[in-house]
Amino acid sequence: MLLGLWDEENGQLNIRRSNGQEYHVRNSAIMAGSQKVFGVETVGNEVHVLTGPRGNRQPNHRVRFNDSGAYKGSTALAL
Repeated sequence: MLLGLWDEENGQLNIRRSNGQEYHVRNSAIMAGSQKVFGVETVGNEVHVLTGPRGNRQPNHRVRFNDSGAYKGSTALAL
């Protein structure tokens, strides 16, 4: 089972594989400017981080990473 957790204190995404391996993705790979993390979802072999401007009440972007923390792209969420 793949697990993605946002570490607010260190500003990084922690990805844990079922075999115990852990990967850490720094904040700069996830957010630009005054963005914040709203949540993290695990979808198959990917971890999706939901982000948006600090003033928003809901996310407007999805940033995808594979199970080893490699960036897979970002897409806007339909509102």
